[in-house]
Amino acid sequence: LYNAYFGGGMNSIVFQEMREARGLAYSADAYMSTGLKSTDPYTFNAFIATQNDKMRQAVEAFDEIIENMPESEKAFELAKQGILANLSTQRTVRDNVLWSFVSAREMGVGVDRNKAVYDAVQGMTLADVKAAQEKWVKNRKYVYGILGDIQDLDLNYLKTLGPIRTVSQEEIFGY
Repeated sequence: LYNAYFGGGMNSIVFQEMREARGLAYSADAYMSTGLKSTDPYTFNAFIATQNDKMRQAVEAFDEIIENMPESEKAFELAKQGILANLSTQRTVRDNVLWSFVSAREMGVGVDRNKAVYDAVQGMTLADVKAAQEKWVKNRKYVYGILGDIQDLDLNYLKTLGPIRTVSQEEIFGY
């Protein structure tokens, strides 16, 4: 529910704030994800595609909504209804039954995850999403990955975020 509300889709807070309200993005999203096993850490990823000259504004705006998540009952209800509609029509069939069982076992879950999520989401409120944000996302340190022509980037600003490491195309792509 947090992902649907905060960072997934056109009704999410990230898309509405970064693209629609502030005009800083061609595309933007954010999500929290689990590992493949119960011992794997959770990760939080945020993405924004913007113009080089808007990079600073985009980073600062993203940091702002990550630290102080806007609250919208309308967006929350849309996210909640979207998840419930998706789960109520989703079916696990054929060999995915086995792989869903194996995945659940590796995560230490003994029930059908989709049913558990469906049941839990029905009773959730925006306050629950806000609590998850404050517990798992707010006040954390993040690693930034900036892709662009280095001559067009504000390196002085980037240095304020932390140490800069420039990588070559060979390091990224292997050739």
